[in-house]
Amino acid sequence: MAVLVAYASAQGSTREIAQHVAERMSAALGEVECRSVEQIDSVSGYGAVVVGSAIHNQAWLSPAVEFLAQHGPELAERPVWAFSVGMSDGLPKLFRGRGAELQKQRLEQTQFHDVPLRGHAVFSGVYEASQLSAPLGALFRLTGGRFGDLRDWAAIDAWADQIAAELAKPAPPQS
Repeated sequence: MAVLVAYASAQGSTREIAQHVAERMSAALGEVECRSVEQIDSVSGYGAVVVGSAIHNQAWLSPAVEFLAQHGPELAERPVWAFSVGMSDGLPKLFRGRGAELQKQRLEQTQFHDVPLRGHAVFSGVYEASQLSAPLGALFRLTGGRFGDLRDWAAIDAWADQIAAELAKPAPPQS
């Protein structure tokens, strides 16, 4: 079964996660293709889809939202997983866990209406001080926020492995 890993990335972190997920899944499944959502005209040739987007202003990037809207009917006919890449692990320690959960809930309530998902994961990406003005960056650090590559590759691997294992299972007999 051919699997598509599609992504929308602003700074490259989400693209790198998508490529990693595709490579990890291809070891177990074989044919896995990784492409930007802006390069995809149809999902009809894929048996399953994993789609991810960076999170900006508590929402997916518009190309990812447009991808879901444009391909919603086709996506609804196959297994679909989603991942979101934000900065919850960069938040001040007091807010990290709760911030990640609130972000996941908000995304699931607002972004995925037309496409039933088998699962949705939120990962942290790379958050650089240069992405904020100097005063905001200083305030962010003073309140306990942190910058850097915050991706948890072990969690990403576990998530990709779980999807691959589910897709590798034989289909139940149809009656």
